[in-house]
Amino acid sequence: MRTLRNSPERRRERGVTILIVAIALIAILAMSALAIDIVALYVTEGDAQRAADAAALAGAKAFVSSGFTSGQLGDPLSGGSQSLVCNGSSGYADLQAQGIANLNPIGGVAPTTVTTSCTFPDGNPQITATVQRSGLPSFFARIWGGGSATVTRTAKAEAYNPSGQSVPIEVQSVKPWLIANCDPDTTHTVPANPNCPVPAAYIFNPAANYAIANPINGSTPHQFTPVNVPNPPNLLGNYYPINIPILPPVPSCPSTGAVSCGNLNTGGGHADYRRNIACSGTFVFNNGQQIGPGQTVTVDTNSAAVIKNTTIEGTECLIHADTTGLGVGEDTINPTLVGARVTITGGYNNPNPALRTGSYISRSDSVVTIPVYELVGVGTNLCPTGVPCTGTGKVVGFLQLGIQDVDVNGRIDAVILTAAGANPANTGTCSSGTAICGGRVSPIPVRLIQ
Repeated sequence: MRTLRNSPERRRERGVTILIVAIALIAILAMSALAIDIVALYVTEGDAQRAADAAALAGAKAFVSSGFTSGQLGDPLSGGSQSLVCNGSSGYADLQAQGIANLNPIGGVAPTTVTTSCTFPDGNPQITATVQRSGLPSFFARIWGGGSATVTRTAKAEAYNPSGQSVPIEVQSVKPWLIANCDPDTTHTVPANPNCPVPAAYIFNPAANYAIANPINGSTPHQFTPVNVPNPPNLLGNYYPINIPILPPVPSCPSTGAVSCGNLNTGGGHADYRRNIACSGTFVFNNGQQIGPGQTVTVDTNSAAVIKNTTIEGTECLIHADTTGLGVGEDTINPTLVGARVTITGGYNNPNPALRTGSYISRSDSVVTIPVYELVGVGTNLCPTGVPCTGTGKVVGFLQLGIQDVDVNGRIDAVILTAAGANPANTGTCSSGTAICGGRVSPIPVRLIQ
C-alpha cells in the first residue's frame, strides 16, 4: 500500500509553501515600503506647516516692530505705508517671514519657495505665508515608477491694532512711570496738542478716536526724566512716578541675589515703587484708568532724591545692569532707521546664558510698557503747584519702550517700540472676554488666524 507521504500527488506539492511565503513577503515588503513613504510624506507636511506658521507669525510681528501699526511708516490705511511693510517681496513683513521660513527645514532642507501676501481689513494687517518644498525623494515608491513629491502649506497671521477699535486695552506688568499725552518729538507739530507745555503733537489724538496722530521716531532714543513733584514740572518728555498696588497676588520678582537686586526687598515708603520697576507686577491697567487723589493708582510724592535713587535701583535690577550708564551688562537696544526692525543684543548679565552676546535675541527684560495719560479737566500737570497733587488723570494708551540705560539722575533713555491708543468708548474687561490682556509683552497682540 502506498503511503500519502510518498504519493505522486504529495510529491508534486513540494516547494509550494516556499512559493507562497515568497509571494507574501513581496506583498508585505511592498506595503511596508509604501507605509514608510507615506509616513515620510506626513512628517514633511508637518515640517511645512510649522514653517508656514512660523513665517506668518514672524511677518505679523514685523507689522508691530516696524512701527506700521503705530503709524511710524505713515497712515496705516495708505497704500504707500502698506506697500512699504508688505509688497509680496521686499516689504519688512515679507523679508521677516521669508527669513524665518528658511530657518525651518522641511525634510531636512530649506523650503524651495516662500511666498507672502498681505491684506489690511479694518486696519488690522494680515499676512499669508505659503511654503513649498519640491523634489522630496521617495524611498521605495520609485521601484514602482513613483517619482519625487511636493508639499505645500499655508498659514495666515495678523497683528491686531486696538487703536480706535472696539476692543479695550488691559495690560499687566506696567512700570510705574506715567507720561503726558505729548509727543516727545517736538518736530511733530500738526495737529498740535494745546495741553502740552510747549508746541507738540499728541501721542494719541482724541479727535482721531485715539489713533496715532503722528509718526513717533522709534529710532531716536528719548530721555524720560522723573518729575520733581514739589516744583511745577515741565512734562514734555518727563514722567510722574506713580504708586501701583504690588499685592495681591504676589508679583514675579528676580532673586535678591541677581545683579543689582540686593536691596529689592528693603523697606521704606518707596519699596513698592522699586519693586514695581524691577518685578513683573500683576495689577491690570484698564482703559481710562483713573490716577489721582482717592484713586487706586496715585502719584508718588516722595522727595526728588528718594525717587531718583529708587528709580536707579529698580531699573538696574530690571535690566541687569552693574551700575548706571551704557554697556554695563544690560541688553543693548539697537536703534535703526524709522520702520526698520529694532534689534536687541544680549548683555553679559542676561539671566539666560544662551542669550548673552546674541545679536538678534527676541525678548528682553529691558522691554517695558508704560501708561500715557490725559488730565481730567484742563492742562497736563497732575501736580501743577507741587504737593499735594490735586489733578486726576486717565490712561489713554500705552507705550512699549526698549530701555537703553538709566543715568545717575534717574533719567531713562529708551527707544519707543510700540504705541497703542485706547478707545474711550470701550468698557469691557479681561474677565468678560472682551479686552486685550497684554500679558507682559506688547499691547498689540499677534496671532495665527488660519
